[in-house]
Amino acid sequence: MPRSPRSSRLLASFALAAAAGTALPGALACNRCDLYYLPIEWQAEEVPVDADLFAVAVAKGVVVAVGDGGAIARQAGEGAWTAPASATDAALRGVEFATAEVVIAVGEGGVVVRSVDAGETWAVVNAGVTDDLAAVGCHEAGTCVAAGDGVLLVSTDAGASWAPPASAPAELGALRAVGVNNGYDEFVAVGLAGAIVISPDAQTWTAVPGASADFHAVALTASDWALGGADGALIILANGVLIDLSQFDRATITGLTREGEWMARADGVVVHGYPAWAEDGGGVRTEEELPLLHAVVAIGDEAVVVGDDGTVGRVRLAEERECDRRYQ
Repeated sequence: MPRSPRSSRLLASFALAAAAGTALPGALACNRCDLYYLPIEWQAEEVPVDADLFAVAVAKGVVVAVGDGGAIARQAGEGAWTAPASATDAALRGVEFATAEVVIAVGEGGVVVRSVDAGETWAVVNAGVTDDLAAVGCHEAGTCVAAGDGVLLVSTDAGASWAPPASAPAELGALRAVGVNNGYDEFVAVGLAGAIVISPDAQTWTAVPGASADFHAVALTASDWALGGADGALIILANGVLIDLSQFDRATITGLTREGEWMARADGVVVHGYPAWAEDGGGVRTEEELPLLHAVVAIGDEAVVVGDDGTVGRVRLAEERECDRRYQ
C-alpha cells in the first residue's frame, strides 16, 4: 500500500517526536527558544507482582492488569495495588470491564476468568474452547467478544457464558486484539499476518483482505479503526479501505488506548497525541529507559501502562513546557 504525501509528512513529524509550540514572549535573545513542548512524566507504581503483565483495563477508577501465570494486579482509586487470586495459573493475555463491576480476563488454553466485584475475587468460566485466547472487548450494553488463535467467542450476558458467533470466516488467523465501537455496535478483531475481521453485531463476521502486518493493538479514531503492530505498522481502516500510515520508527506498537491518544511500544516508549500518530497531534514520547511495554489504558488525562517484570506506571503530560533545541 503506497504512502500518501500527507502520511510521509506525518511520519516525519512523528519520528522527530516533539510537540510544536511558539517562542515564549519576553525570552532573552541569548537564550532564545523557538520550539516548546510538554514532556511526558513517568511515575512507577509499586505492584505486588513480578510477572510480565500483558493487558490492562479500567472502569470507575478501578484498574485491573493481568499477566503471566494468572497474575492479577488491582488498584481502586488512589489506593495501594493488590494481587487478587485469579483461580488459574494460565497466562492471562486480555482483560476488559463488561460493566463497572464485571471484569473478564482471557488467556492461554481457552481460559476465561470473571469477577463480579470489580476484580476483587475471580472464578473460572467454562468457555468451551482450548485454543489460546489473546484479547477481549466488551460493548457497553454487555456484549463481549473474545479472540485468539483461530477462535472467536461471543457473550451476550457480560461474560457469564460464551459461544461461537453465528457466522465467521473459516480461517480467522491468530487474533491478538479486539476493538469496540459503542456508537455503532461494531466490533473488529485483528492479529498476525494481516488478520482483520469485522462485525456490526458481534455475530456476523467478515474478513478484510489486503494487510500483511502482525497487528497487536487497535483503537477507534473518529469513525475509523487504527491498527498498530510489528515494525511500526500503523494501518487506518476506513469504510473497508486500508490506509498505510506505518511509522519510520520501526518499533513494534503493542498497545493503543481506545481513542488512540496514548501508544505503548515494545522498545519501552510511550507516545502521546490526539491521536498519537496525527500530524498535528503534538506527539511526544517518554525519555525513561523502560522494559518491553504491552498495553496502555487512558484514565482521564493520564494513562496506565503495563509491561514485563511487573512494570506498571502512570504517564501524564507535564504542566510546564520545556525547550526542545534539537532543531536549532
